[in-house]
Amino acid sequence: MTHSVEEHPSHEIHLPKPSYWPMFLGIGFALLMLGFLFWRSTATEALGQGLMIGGLVVMLGAIGGWVATNIRARVRDHAEVLGGPEAAKLAMWTFIGTECIIFGGLIAHMIYLWLRDTDVNHALHNLEALLIVSVNTFFLLTSSLCVVLGLAAIQRGERLGLAKWLAGTAVLGAAFIGIQAYEYSKLFAEDITLTSSQFGSGFFFLTGFHGLHVFVGVMWALVLLVYTLRGGFTREAHMGYEVFGLYWHFVDVVWIFIFTLVYLL
Repeated sequence: MTHSVEEHPSHEIHLPKPSYWPMFLGIGFALLMLGFLFWRSTATEALGQGLMIGGLVVMLGAIGGWVATNIRARVRDHAEVLGGPEAAKLAMWTFIGTECIIFGGLIAHMIYLWLRDTDVNHALHNLEALLIVSVNTFFLLTSSLCVVLGLAAIQRGERLGLAKWLAGTAVLGAAFIGIQAYEYSKLFAEDITLTSSQFGSGFFFLTGFHGLHVFVGVMWALVLLVYTLRGGFTREAHMGYEVFGLYWHFVDVVWIFIFTLVYLL
């Protein structure tokens, strides 16, 4: 005997309402690529930089708006994630797998440059540079501890404890980005820039790409913080935080490889 979907509404697939955010995401990416093309030319370098920054801002805003809209829709409609928690975790693991390929290629490029010239990263080996990156590494690893403690808190049903550790994660992630910006300023002062050499372009692209992931993680943590304070997570239902934890730990593990293979070699 067959049954129609209408007879079992709980098995209906929940689809989000139409959204303009993907269109803005595409516009931001187009501006980013257009800016890159202009940036490659000396005559239009400044214009290219402006377009890339603008495109990046539009992309981040679109991603944030899209995610926030979907979260609000799921909460309002009391919708479950299609496939349940395991499907959500599988999706994150799939994303992490693709990111591993990208980061692996970028790190391999830096190792190749070092094998060609073992003194190529000499600017990273002075005491001040190593102290800066060591402090930054400590902050990022400590933020992973905050994520673990936050999970333990919500598993005990302590929502305020989770909020506290989420705030700590966001603060430490923001500190990492700020210190990295200071490190960049020191390298710029030594004429090591994105266009100064193959090492410069490889280094800034790798660490900047990782820094972008940290920034996204900080924004995600702040969204979850607000969601937590509004009663969003419980002892029984906190899958969204677990998925965030997978992402944040991945970002930390990648940094350990960058710290070891780029700074310490």
